[in-house]
Amino acid sequence: MTTSLVLGAARNGKSAYAVSLLSGHDRVTYLATGRGLPDAVDPVWLERVEKSRAIRPEDWKTIETTALSQALIFSRHPVIIDTLSHWLWRVLDEHDLWDAPARAIETIDPLLDELLVAFTSLPHDVVAISDEVGWGLPATTDQERTHHEVLSHVNHRFSAVSDRVHLLVGGRVVDLSATPSLLRATTPF
Repeated sequence: MTTSLVLGAARNGKSAYAVSLLSGHDRVTYLATGRGLPDAVDPVWLERVEKSRAIRPEDWKTIETTALSQALIFSRHPVIIDTLSHWLWRVLDEHDLWDAPARAIETIDPLLDELLVAFTSLPHDVVAISDEVGWGLPATTDQERTHHEVLSHVNHRFSAVSDRVHLLVGGRVVDLSATPSLLRATTPF
């Protein structure tokens, strides 16, 4: 069993790369954390969802959820979480945690603890995808600033427990797995 974290800028091929990591498996559970098609009225989002569906094999099981810990525990096959970025946005929204990043982190940490236990305990491969914070335009709203700060925390926690950490830059994959984690020495999860 291998845990992998795939990081990179938005729209940089992270999902396609994550799919390639598990392409040798006949059955994979794909956890889609973004808004589903019925709720989406944004044509750009609809196009992204369709492109995401097109890159993965039809026989892979797709579950649209933010209940990631539960979905991981009940999965009997390798898993892709696409993405931690969307999961976090939806959790921040669900709990109305936009006003203070420190309060958001304090509230989300128990969920994150549970998620990381599930992520690291499965008997099969798990790949989590997330946006690397700070690549792109700076946050211009309080929501974006809170999301960036809390996502940085989430990414650090996942990176500290992942066997492999891969960063996509300019169409290349940079393997960060052997580099030190800022959190690994100080935090068990």
